[in-house]
Amino acid sequence: MSGNRNSGRRPLPGNVHLLRGNPSKKGAAEITGSAPAPKTEAPPCPSWLSKEAKAEWRRIVKDLVTLGLVAKIDRAELSVYCTAWADWKVAREKIAEMEEDGYVMSTPSGYKQMSVWMQVANRAEERMRAAGNSFGLNPSARAKLGASLPAQGELFPNEQAETARKYGL
Repeated sequence: MSGNRNSGRRPLPGNVHLLRGNPSKKGAAEITGSAPAPKTEAPPCPSWLSKEAKAEWRRIVKDLVTLGLVAKIDRAELSVYCTAWADWKVAREKIAEMEEDGYVMSTPSGYKQMSVWMQVANRAEERMRAAGNSFGLNPSARAKLGASLPAQGELFPNEQAETARKYGL
């Protein structure tokens, strides 16, 4: 069999395709296709997030809205990212506080192994990277977006272009 509907690359969301400059020269109907295009707006911050997670939420949501990469329905994915960030920060602070013992610990039988805090930090980092890829929050995810804004003189301030430049898009 030559393939099925799961073969090949997944199609890009319409807003990401437009951010890239429409290199395939597709029409507007082809870009959006039958996929629903949710309105770009900041999801409400969940009340159950920790103080650190809420701080990360506030730091990043405005820029994601400006770039058109987040909608209200993305609340859960953004919560995962912010929670993973908070967990990672706490674990890294504990490792720094413990100095050398933060990286390696001895078992009761005398063997050396990775410390519990290092394991927590690594798992939180994995979760943070996975959720962050959805929003282009790391260099490789931004490269996949491939957003390239044409160099044009601007007569008026353009908040979206400024935010895109800030993140190297």
